[in-house]
Amino acid sequence: MQILLADDHPLFLAGMRHILSQLDETVQVHCAEAGEAALQLLRGEIEFDLLLLDLGLPDTDGLGLLHILREEAIMVPVIVVSASENLHQIRAALAAGALGFIPKSHHAVQMLDAIHEVLDEGEIYLPDDIRAHIDRLVANDEIPASQGITSRQRQVLSLLAQGLANKQIAQRLNLTEHTVKAHLGALFQILKVSNRTECAQKAQRLGLLASDTPLN
Repeated sequence: MQILLADDHPLFLAGMRHILSQLDETVQVHCAEAGEAALQLLRGEIEFDLLLLDLGLPDTDGLGLLHILREEAIMVPVIVVSASENLHQIRAALAAGALGFIPKSHHAVQMLDAIHEVLDEGEIYLPDDIRAHIDRLVANDEIPASQGITSRQRQVLSLLAQGLANKQIAQRLNLTEHTVKAHLGALFQILKVSNRTECAQKAQRLGLLASDTPLN
């Protein structure tokens, strides 16, 4: 598993290296202390399974980096890890494609559980209190059903609704599994859901699925 950690605090980087080594014996952690350095790695030959991103990078901030990733179609699952718990920044990061937010105040077990929730269970991770605040912020938002959903994401959505696992979707569409996870994360944000079941059900209610698509 290849993980990129983008943060400009050396002590935090060292601590996270140790924590991430507990995820899996195959974990390799790459570090970038600035946004441009992270971009160079992401544009390179390594296919990253996860980007852990601080929003306060010294050159390109985290939100700017998320938008660049979207513009360049660099499909990597992203979790924001930050000391700031500014709700508007967190919401903006989620809208830009992040799959979750982990406060730096979390202890090691909480961080590992959050990463597992995103990578293994396909969930959007937010601490309960932050999720409640974010839900209140977006409660009255209206999102057109098709806004921001690409043709590829519609294909992923259709196969998800049929009950296919991420690995099966990846094989069917000739994608990598982490690209499928990134597409699902974007769909979760657009549809304002937090798991696969809610995603399929809401897509059906909004008419995003073909009429003959069976919900599994």
